[in-house]
Amino acid sequence: MKTLASLAAVLTLAAAGSASAGEVRIPWGDLDLSTAAGADAFDRRVRAAARKLCRNVPMIGGRVACQAAVRDEAVTLLPGAAQVDYALSRVPLVA
Repeated sequence: MKTLASLAAVLTLAAAGSASAGEVRIPWGDLDLSTAAGADAFDRRVRAAARKLCRNVPMIGGRVACQAAVRDEAVTLLPGAAQVDYALSRVPLVA
């Protein structure tokens, strides 16, 4: 049986156009990132965190890039095995 550690990824991102950095915790230890359902739940949490961190970034030319940076950073901060599980769960199955 696989047990994921109960950790939270801490993201600190100096949002473009913002004077201060934001911090948000994205819990993932309760998710099985090797499954589509677990990876989807992680993606929803990351999207919510990105909306929060990037809310003051101007819509034109910044918000989409900010949210993409948050997503990339969140995956990067996962431990190696969790990154692999997440990546493999995102690969489409080919029959």
